[in-house]
Amino acid sequence: MAHALERWWTRAEELELLRPSDKAHLEAVMAILAMRSCAAARTETHMPDGSIDITDFSAGRSLGLQQAAPEAADRRAEEEKARRRAKAAEATAAKKEAKAKNNKAKKAPSAFALEEERRAKAAAEVRAQEEKAAQLAAEQEAARRAEREAAELAGAAERAALREDAELAEALRRSEVDAEEALARRVSRCEEAVSSESTGGGGDLVRRVERLEASLGAATEGSLEERVGAIERLIGPEAGEAAEQHLPVTEPIAAVSLADACLDTGRPAAPESTMGGETTCIVCFARVKSHAAVPCGHLCACGPCSELMRICPYCREPVMMWMVPRPV
Repeated sequence: MAHALERWWTRAEELELLRPSDKAHLEAVMAILAMRSCAAARTETHMPDGSIDITDFSAGRSLGLQQAAPEAADRRAEEEKARRRAKAAEATAAKKEAKAKNNKAKKAPSAFALEEERRAKAAAEVRAQEEKAAQLAAEQEAARRAEREAAELAGAAERAALREDAELAEALRRSEVDAEEALARRVSRCEEAVSSESTGGGGDLVRRVERLEASLGAATEGSLEERVGAIERLIGPEAGEAAEQHLPVTEPIAAVSLADACLDTGRPAAPESTMGGETTCIVCFARVKSHAAVPCGHLCACGPCSELMRICPYCREPVMMWMVPRPV
């Protein structure tokens, strides 16, 4: 019976038909059978009707069964423990894997969060491109502004240089004219000192100097100004006296009123202001204002008076030179 039960148990384990409780129950039954076989040597005979006839057998057979039954039980128990441990390890691994998947799913961002992140990145890229384009446009505008300013500065510098050149040329021309006029006045004074007559500034200046040299019997060489200086040295103090009296003093312009001009204003007669004084020299009140003081620029004296003035009669500032203003 023990052998039949053992075969059945092995077959049931192969087919995995036994539950843990069934296995424990069968182990207990086999242990009881083993103890009974140890107490009395018996033999089992299968009868034709299917019953089992148990008879005693020798002591050697009983000892073999006693030793084989516990070993088989131990082997099966170890195998069962190994299977249980393997299943437990598989279950633990499956639980760990499921837990890891669950944690990963929890930590992974949702589709909405991913879409929001994508939109935020796209908006940031658009803003960066717009800022870059605005910065590039600002740099280009600054470069164009700098070019315009440089061109304006260059144009202003060129215009200033041209204006300075023109002013310098005009100043040189005026100085030459003034020098020529001063030389003509000197010749006129020399003529007045020699013959008490003057050409009044007319005629060729060179011919006038030649006539003076012929009158004085002195022939000099050099520039026209040097020749006039030599003539002045020959004449001596008479030229200085003629310088003070080379032009006659004319009467000032008479005061003329509207009534004297036979103009009927329709108003009662009243004193009128004179027409003189605004255009006449403020020194002699006889000749027209023709020279302006430099550097103050006051147009206040005539030619003869300006030659005698070293300070401006209007503002009393030192005068470097007198110039005849000319319209531009």
